[in-house]
Amino acid sequence: MQVPFLIIVTGHPATGKTTLSQALAAGLRLPLLSKDAFKELMFDGLGWSDREWSRRVGSTAITMLYHAAATILASGQSLIMESNFRVDLDTPRMQRLQALAPFRPIQIRCVAHGDVLAERIIRRVALGQRHPGHCDDMSPEDLAVVRTRGDIEPLPIGGPLLTVDTTDPAKVDVPAVTQWVTAQMHAQGLGQGSKE
Repeated sequence: MQVPFLIIVTGHPATGKTTLSQALAAGLRLPLLSKDAFKELMFDGLGWSDREWSRRVGSTAITMLYHAAATILASGQSLIMESNFRVDLDTPRMQRLQALAPFRPIQIRCVAHGDVLAERIIRRVALGQRHPGHCDDMSPEDLAVVRTRGDIEPLPIGGPLLTVDTTDPAKVDVPAVTQWVTAQMHAQGLGQGSKE
């Protein structure tokens, strides 16, 4: 059985990683696991209250994300994982996952200008496009962090990396990103469970 691929889509909140990962999942016909999808299912079932509860749910969602990924990868199936992965926390998590269910990583990092991200966060909360359970804080201090923190760091786990600038969504060439991923998979030998 060939070692499957793990396509990691990362980026700060509001960089468009969910939209891109959904398009990739459709184009590549691969399963997609998203931390926020797990969080929102738990919010719907258990309710929500404050940021501390959101963090606790988020911690459980990460555990579920990696557990589901291990189950799928162990079957030889390639998949896509999407979250705002953190170098300090997710590097060891990915290393444990790699030891448990070996995979070949392909990483896509979504980036956008900080001012654009802050405006997106404000707009999607105002329009109800974000589940209220996330308890997004739009305080001046938090928005100042969004504007100035810079791009998210990719995980140092090897494999090819593509950075996608989503500052102008109209300029994001999803077919080209899909073709890039496909080319990386073919260059390394298409993983079993993936469909051409």
